Amino acid sequence: MKPRPLVVCALLVCGCSAAHPDLQGKDYGVTGQDPFRFDVQPELLRQWGGYGSPKFNQALEEELERLRICRKGYILRNEGTRDGWFSVTGRCRS
Repeated sequence: MKPRPLVVCALLVCGCSAAHPDLQGKDYGVTGQDPFRFDVQPELLRQWGGYGSPKFNQALEEELERLRICRKGYILRNEGTRDGWFSVTGRCRS
């Protein structure tokens, strides 16, 4: 028996709307690979000392290392607020 198109659509919507597993229960996280996006709760960003602070860079580098992304470094661009989170996009250096 083939699944009905409506059921398939409903499952896709549920899957796409679920929180990203790396961000569940955390105030920051990396999504994607190259390019990647680093999202941080604004309050935590203030505690760290802002975008580009040593703690911000340390947390980003730890997440990239944990996920084994950008082993040769990265370049950040396009920072801003997205869905209530501070977000910055980055690309791996080649």
